[in-house]
Amino acid sequence: MRLLIYTERTSERLSYIFDFILGELLGLEFITTNDKEVFLSFTGPKFSYASKPVAGELFFASASVLFENDLTLQPVDFIDYENMVGFYPVEAPSAMPFDMFASSFVMITRYNEYLIHKKDKYDRYRPSQSMNAVAGFLGKPMINYYALHLKNILSKTYQALRFKENRFEYLVTVDVDTAYEYLGQGLKANAGGFVGSLLTSNFRQLKERYKVVFRKAKDPFDTFDEILDICKKYDIKTRFFFLIGNRSSLDRNIPHTFEPYRETIARVARQTDIGVHLSFMSHISLEAMETEIERLQHLSGSKISANRFNYLRFTLPASYVSLNRIGITEDYSMGYATRVGFRAGTCTPFYFFNLQKNERTNLKIYPFAFMDTTLARYNKLGARHSLDKILQIMKWVKEVEGPFIGVWHNNSFTETGIWTGWKNIFETVAKEAAALTEKSE
Repeated sequence: MRLLIYTERTSERLSYIFDFILGELLGLEFITTNDKEVFLSFTGPKFSYASKPVAGELFFASASVLFENDLTLQPVDFIDYENMVGFYPVEAPSAMPFDMFASSFVMITRYNEYLIHKKDKYDRYRPSQSMNAVAGFLGKPMINYYALHLKNILSKTYQALRFKENRFEYLVTVDVDTAYEYLGQGLKANAGGFVGSLLTSNFRQLKERYKVVFRKAKDPFDTFDEILDICKKYDIKTRFFFLIGNRSSLDRNIPHTFEPYRETIARVARQTDIGVHLSFMSHISLEAMETEIERLQHLSGSKISANRFNYLRFTLPASYVSLNRIGITEDYSMGYATRVGFRAGTCTPFYFFNLQKNERTNLKIYPFAFMDTTLARYNKLGARHSLDKILQIMKWVKEVEGPFIGVWHNNSFTETGIWTGWKNIFETVAKEAAALTEKSE
């Protein structure tokens, strides 16, 4: 059954957010009209999205942002309503006290990231400037909650409507910044490491380095098989992102010419999905991007169509435009390094909308919910508190039956220093996610 929506005007922005909320999240077929007579004579399910109602119908008041073409500073006034928070307050007789479509659009397009803003030392957008963070709901996939509320309104008014059945699903993604702690680090680095361990009386590390370098023990960062085994045990999907650019002060990866690293990439690629972890400087160079993708395709024997930027360093819209140009169709960088939660306000993958051109692109964005280094390194949380944070976000994602994407690193399983207890966290999250997936089926 098709839904009819009356709007005073149409726009690319409006079509985009309707497609996402009504189409992708709710699974509804719909058409829009600017003709009041057509709307009034229609006897099927319908609502209006306009400045004022047509004639007593189900009505949602509209803000102006979806009908604009330029970029202007957006207000951060927000309102709490039935376990949701929204922007652009509106008045009765609107079915909701805020414009959920406009709120969703400014979040999912990262509208404010196009405007002048302060960046951190790595040239990244600061989460403290995010409307989601200011309003206090960064950890919740708020757009998905809007869609659930809209579903309830529509189903009560039009009981014949049929909606999409979404299901919770967990995806483990693993960033391979440094494949090995000792192997492939070079003679100078390992010689310095031996001396450093002696000077600090760190005999455990001295012994470990010796065994690994002389191939008497496995490198502590070589946890690839362990990660895959746990995920197979709980039937969890995985994707590994390999850093394969030229080494720099911030890209401290193993050289792509190092044979054990090449063998690891090929072995992992035979077992699961992989993607490129584009280097820190690559996002400003198409040539660097293309070189790194070609390297990984050669080593893995697979076509590379997915990316996550190292350090989550990217700029809108330039970085995403570049990915489009070089054939990357999926990006997994949408999140913050220093805060857990949903940078774009949703846990559901969406197509990148270029606000400079006011058009939807074919690049699909996969937002992640949390990253291990955010909790352990940036937020300095212990294992117990970190696990609690992850499980809380998982609970919210389960409430909206959305996808739950986590970011892990192969070197987070050493069980030393800040990573003590993280092997248990990884398996506990996998086990809990598997149980929630069963409940969704």
